[in-house]
Amino acid sequence: TTATATIVGPLALTKVSDMNFGTIAVTGTAGTVVLGTDNSRTAVGPALVPPAAGVAASFTVSGEASRTFTITLPADGTVSLISGANTMAANVFVHNAGANPALNGAGAAAFTVGATLSVAANQAAGSYTSANFPVTINYN
Repeated sequence: TTATATIVGPLALTKVSDMNFGTIAVTGTAGTVVLGTDNSRTAVGPALVPPAAGVAASFTVSGEASRTFTITLPADGTVSLISGANTMAANVFVHNAGANPALNGAGAAAFTVGATLSVAANQAAGSYTSANFPVTINYN
């Protein structure tokens, strides 16, 4: 019998841009702002302040050519945007890399990440920011 092994080059994830839900004007109704992977924003409850688009988080990936990989995004309930004592939860993280992300023949790929922000009725004014949140990739 024989033994074999295949070594692949390292898989690297690079952040290109941070996520930005944009400017939101609250109302007396709780709701959500959905930031799409295409930078679109859709609100139910709060009002969106122009410009219309937000900024989805974007990433590049490099590694072994033509290999597939998985993307793991934050679980619901783990990311909060904070301004002083006030918070808003970001949940339902999504990416646009498809069901089976793969590196191209040159060993490169790119994807964006959107999420849903929960905004309370009469949410306190302020500049809200989250701590760094994990986006991880692994070869299949």
